[in-house]
Amino acid sequence: MKKQLIFILSILILGSCGKEGCTDPLATNYDSNAKKDDNSCEYCTSDQVLDDTRGECNQTLSFNSLYNENIQGNNRVINANSIPNHDVGLFGPVMGSLNPNAISPQNESYTITVNPIEANEFTSLLGTSGTDLGPQYSFGILFNGVELDPVAAEPFPHEGMNSSNANWNWNLEALNVNLGVDCNNAHVQPNGKYHYHGTPTSYLNSLNASSTTMTLIGYAADGFPVYYKYAYSLANNSGSDITIMTSSYRLKSGNRPGDGVSAPCDSYNGVYSNDYEYIDGLGTLDEANGRNGVTPEYPNGTYYYVITDEFPSIPRYLRGTPSQDFKIGQ
Repeated sequence: MKKQLIFILSILILGSCGKEGCTDPLATNYDSNAKKDDNSCEYCTSDQVLDDTRGECNQTLSFNSLYNENIQGNNRVINANSIPNHDVGLFGPVMGSLNPNAISPQNESYTITVNPIEANEFTSLLGTSGTDLGPQYSFGILFNGVELDPVAAEPFPHEGMNSSNANWNWNLEALNVNLGVDCNNAHVQPNGKYHYHGTPTSYLNSLNASSTTMTLIGYAADGFPVYYKYAYSLANNSGSDITIMTSSYRLKSGNRPGDGVSAPCDSYNGVYSNDYEYIDGLGTLDEANGRNGVTPEYPNGTYYYVITDEFPSIPRYLRGTPSQDFKIGQ
C-alpha cells in the first residue's frame, strides 16, 4: 500500500513538473498551468508600422496665399484660401506624389470671438463614442491662412472611416505613420485643401521664430491665441526668461489591451494617438497643450496654446467653445 502511494505521488509530481505549454503571460495562448515553455507561444501583432518620414518640400505653388482679418464687434472675422506661403511637397495625380490630391485654393471664412472664455470641460477634436464619431473640429488657423488639423481619419481596423467596425478609440497618429505628409507635416484633402497635422516647419521659418521671444502664429477655433514652443518661464512674469514649453504627454508602457480584431494589440509605440497618456504636471502645459499667463499681445494675461515639437504638437483639445466654422464636415 505504501509503495502504491509513493508511486502515485511520484506520477503526480512528475506530471505537474513536466507540463509543457506557453509560459509567457503576454502571449495570446498563455497557459497558467504550464511549468515548462514548449515554444508554442503565439502573439498578437500589429501591421501598422512606425514611420515618421516626411516628403521633400520642393514644389512652389502658382497660387498666392490669402489671409485677411478684421474685427467686427466682439468677433474676429477671417477670410483665407488655405494656400501656404511656402514651398510644399509633391501632391496630385502625378508619379511620385505624396498623395493623389492636388492643392487648390479654398474659399474659407471663419468667425471667432475676441473674448474667449474657458469652458468647464475641454472639447475633444476627435469623437470616440455616441453619434459624434471621428474628427469633429480642426484646431485653428495660422496667419498664412492654413488650418491646423491634427486628427487623422484612420480608425482601427483600417477598413475606412465609415466602416461599421471602426473603433475611433484607436485612431492612427499622423505624426508617426506614413500618411503622405510633406516636410511641413501637411498634406491635401480630396477637395484640394492643404492642412497641417503637426509642426508647420516652413511657416515657422518664414516668421523667423526666435528662441528669445514668444511668437504668436495664429488663433484656435475657440478664439484663444496660439504660440510656438517658446514662452515665459514664469507664466505671469513678462520679465522672466524665455524657455521651451513641454508637453505633459508620454508614451504608455507595455502592450495595448486589444485582441487584434476589435482593437489593436502589440506594444505602445506611438502608431495610435491613444498610445500616449496625459500626466498632470509632467510638463509645463495642460491637457490641451496650453496654460494661463501673460504674453506680448496679452499683457494682462490669457489662456494660450503652444505648438510643441513633441506629441501632441498641435493640441487635441480646445479649452473654450469652438466656432462652428471649424466644424469638420459641415
